[in-house]
Amino acid sequence: MSTSTTLRHLEMLRKIPVYPATPISTVALHQHLVDEGFRVSKRTVERDLLKLEQLGGLCANTSAEGNTWYKITANNREAMQPSEAFMLLLSEKLLVQTMPAEYARRLEERLVKAKSILSAENSFNQWDAKLQVISDGYPLINCNNIFSEELREVIYDGVLREHQIEISYQARGKENAVSYKLNPLGIIIRGQSHYLVATQVTASETPLLFLFHRIKNAYSLYSGIEKPRSFTLQQYYAKNPSGWILKNENQFETIELKVKDFALDTLTHNKLAEDQLLDNINDGWATVRFNSVPTYDLVAWILRYGADVICVSPEHLRSRVKKSLIASLALYQ
Repeated sequence: MSTSTTLRHLEMLRKIPVYPATPISTVALHQHLVDEGFRVSKRTVERDLLKLEQLGGLCANTSAEGNTWYKITANNREAMQPSEAFMLLLSEKLLVQTMPAEYARRLEERLVKAKSILSAENSFNQWDAKLQVISDGYPLINCNNIFSEELREVIYDGVLREHQIEISYQARGKENAVSYKLNPLGIIIRGQSHYLVATQVTASETPLLFLFHRIKNAYSLYSGIEKPRSFTLQQYYAKNPSGWILKNENQFETIELKVKDFALDTLTHNKLAEDQLLDNINDGWATVRFNSVPTYDLVAWILRYGADVICVSPEHLRSRVKKSLIASLALYQ
């Protein structure tokens, strides 16, 4: 490499900003080099950038106007360590099945790098035999093909840009889809199910849930949304709206359970709510108290542990658990 080429590369690296600063375009970088006295074509600059990118530390954003460039320093992208690669592949098993296909593809480059670090060419080649992720419940296979990426993009864009959208939604058990004009407020991902949280334009104070896979069409209306006066997604989610509430009041109540064995072990290391209190252990039993909106999810959690959980209160929740047990038992008579 000639001295002039080396100097040109050094000047390019000096001029390219460090992330997260605004990147510089190829055209602007070429003009800068010309202004600095370098006799170089735009095509040569493009080739130089590709070579520097291959050496590492240089990244590009692609747009209709061409590439824009920025540097990644050791402070914001260190060489991937085997432990980091292992954790990244763990996240793939946990998250990729619930991610939109487009974003999963963007993650692929990092996953390929992680797999190469833990490849058959080094001592970490048995990583796959040392990792097994088990779903909390019976493992389901996510059918990503039931919802198009084009519709997903419209919904995500509406949420992020706070633009109204119009959807065609086919509710469960209904033969025909219904059109809704919506103010998109957020997204809830529950296991394999994705929900749009939105209010109707004609009822902007009442949040509703729309399952992605029941949305048949979606269009942006390019107008600003009207937000509820006192809405936050966190407060809305705290009432477990996707969990099918047991009472129409949708109010928090104090729940008391008695737990032992597997259920007790689970709640020793996990919580059913942030305010959960676990105490009064007698004869292997412990009392659990917390505040929550009673839902069918909570009933299902209680039932899954069988004789290791007793619902003490409130009475309507206790009654619901008893009815479920009696109905289930009757099916086996």
